[in-house]
Amino acid sequence: MKKLPLLTLSLILAACGSQTSPEGGSVAVSAKSSTVTAASGNLPGSTSFTFTNKAGGREVTVSTATITWTDPTSNTAKSETVNLSPFTLPSGFTCANTTSSCNYNDPGTTPADRSVERTISDADLFSKVLAANPAVTSLPLSVRFNDSQNAVPFTFTSKTTTGGDGSGTPAETAPAPLITINSTGTPPFSGSLSVSVSGNFDVTSKVKSLVLEVRDSKGNIDNTTYTSANANATFSIDTTKYADGNLTLRAIALTESNLRGESSLQTVNILNVAAPTMSIVSPDAGATITGPTTVRVQFRQSVSTFKLQPISGTDDVKLEVRDFRGQVVKTVYGQALQVSSGIYEAFIPLDIIGPEFSSNTYNITATAQAILADGSTRSLSSSNNVTTQVSDNKPPALSILMPGYIADPYATPTRAIITRTSAIAIQTSDDNGVSSLRVDLVCDPATAVSGQVCPSAPYSYNVPVNLAGIMFRVFELGALMDAQPYVQNGNYTMRVTSYDGTNANIQEMPIRISRTASESMIAGLGSGVVTTVVPDSTPGAVNPTSATWTIPGSTTNEVRVITLAYDNSMATLTPTRQRIDPVLPAGTVLSVTQAFKDEGSYRIDYIVQDLKTGFTRYYQGGEVVVKKNPS
Repeated sequence: MKKLPLLTLSLILAACGSQTSPEGGSVAVSAKSSTVTAASGNLPGSTSFTFTNKAGGREVTVSTATITWTDPTSNTAKSETVNLSPFTLPSGFTCANTTSSCNYNDPGTTPADRSVERTISDADLFSKVLAANPAVTSLPLSVRFNDSQNAVPFTFTSKTTTGGDGSGTPAETAPAPLITINSTGTPPFSGSLSVSVSGNFDVTSKVKSLVLEVRDSKGNIDNTTYTSANANATFSIDTTKYADGNLTLRAIALTESNLRGESSLQTVNILNVAAPTMSIVSPDAGATITGPTTVRVQFRQSVSTFKLQPISGTDDVKLEVRDFRGQVVKTVYGQALQVSSGIYEAFIPLDIIGPEFSSNTYNITATAQAILADGSTRSLSSSNNVTTQVSDNKPPALSILMPGYIADPYATPTRAIITRTSAIAIQTSDDNGVSSLRVDLVCDPATAVSGQVCPSAPYSYNVPVNLAGIMFRVFELGALMDAQPYVQNGNYTMRVTSYDGTNANIQEMPIRISRTASESMIAGLGSGVVTTVVPDSTPGAVNPTSATWTIPGSTTNEVRVITLAYDNSMATLTPTRQRIDPVLPAGTVLSVTQAFKDEGSYRIDYIVQDLKTGFTRYYQGGEVVVKKNPS
C-alpha cells in the first residue's frame, strides 16, 4: 500500500488558503527610505521595497498601490490608487533541496518567509500626490500595496527651500554621473582596465555612494566590487574575473536624500587568453590497479573558450603508459565530450593487467592540444603514477544490466534516471567465488546540478555474497535513496564493484537521481503488477495450476526489460531465473504466465527502462503460494 505524506498544520492551512494576519494580508512590506523629494516639479528617484510573503502564504501578485494623506489645507483625508507593473511573490514555502519556492505538497516542503526586493520609480508611485500637492514640506503619507498587511510611512516634500536671506533656492537635483575609460590601446582589453567615474553631484548634495556596475557577456551583474563614498573615483577592473566578450559599464550615484542618477551605458570588449587546466581525475595518484580500469581525463575552461585539436581520427586525448625505465609500453586514445559549461571529460578504457605486464609502478600521462579563442595552440598534459597487482586469479566478470545506456555515451552524453521506484540489476561471475558486491554513488562537483552538494565520501551500499559461478543481483536503489545517508537529487556516477577477496572489477555509469513523480512512471504502463491465478480444486492436484503477472497497459516508447523469476527464494533479491529483452517496441504488453508442477512460492518481477526518457522503474509481482489439494 502506498504511503501518503503527512500534512502539518501549516501545510493544511496552505492547502485551504493562505495564512493571513489579523490586518488582512499575507505580505509584509518595508522600504529602505522613508522620504520622497520632488526636484523642479519632477520625481527623478526610486525607492527599494522588501516584500515578504509570510510562512504558509499563497503566491501573491502585486499590481496596485494606494497612497493616503491628509490634505494640509482642508484637513481632510485623501487617497489615490496607482497601477504598477505586476510582479509575483513566491509562496511561503521552501523545499529541502532548493532555495526556490515550491508547492505545499512537494517533498520536504517547509513553511518559511519568502522575501523579494523591488525597486519602484517614485514617479510611478507619487506622481498623483505631487499633482495634488505641488508645494508642501514634510507631508506625512502612507503607501499600502494590494494584499499587504501594513502601510509604509513616508514624508513627501515638493516645495523649494528658502535661503538665509529669504531668496528662493532651487531644490537639490539628482546627480548625473559620467564614465571615462583611462586604459589606452586597441580593444579587446585584457588584465586590468582603469575606469574613472565622476558623480556630478549637486553642490547641496551629500554623497551616499558611487557605484560602477559591471555586466559581463553572460549577463552576470557585479554591483558590489567597485564602490566609493567619494564624489569621484577611479577603479581598476580585473577583467580576468569576467567571461570574454563585452563588458557593459554603468555608473550609479546616490545622495543621502536618496536622489539617484545613472550614466549612459558604455561597452568595452575584453579577451584574456589562458589555457584550460587538464587533470587525470581517476585512477588516483598512487592507486593500486588490479584489473582493467577507465582513465578519466578532465579539462576545465579558465577565462577563455577553447576547443581540442584531434590527434588520431576524432580522438583528441592521448594516453601513454611508461614503465619504471621511462619506456612507453602502451598507447591508447580517447575523445573528450562536454559534460557542462566549460568542462570536458574523456573516459578511456585501459588494461595494463596481463601476461605482458608485471606487478610494478607505471606512469600514466595524458596529453592534448588546446586551440584558444585567439587561435593560438597550447600543449596540455597531466600524469599520475599507479601500481599494478597481477595475480593468477582474474578479477570477477561484471556487467551492469539495468539500467542501460539509452544512447551511445561517446556520441551523446545521457543519464539513466533513478527514482524512488527504481532498481538496478547486475551480473557477475568468478571461478573462485564473488565475496562481495558494492554500489557507490559518487558525486563530482564538475557535473553536479545547481544546488547539489557533493559529500566528501560516496554513498556506499555493500552486500556480502560468497557465491561462485554466474549470479544475478538486484539492488532496490530507489528504496535506499531516502534512508541515511540521504541521497540528494542530482547527477552521480554509479560505481559497481565486484570483489573476490583478492581482485576487484569496477564498472561505472552516469545516472541522475530524481524524486519527480512524473519521472517515476513508464509511459503507457500502470504503476504495479496485476497477479491472477487459475485455481484447481481437483483432489491431489497442485493449486493453483498457473499464474499470470501483468503490468497493465502497453508501452508508449521502446523499452529495455529484464524479467526476474523467484522460485522458493522470496527472502533474497537473487533471482533464480531471468530474461533480458534489450529492445521491445512501442505497444508491447508485459505479461508472463507460469504453470506449476510443484509446491512452493513463486513470483515474477520486472525492471523496465524507457529508451526515450531514461526513466527506470521496478515492478514487483505478487507472491503465489502453490500447495497440493488433499487427496
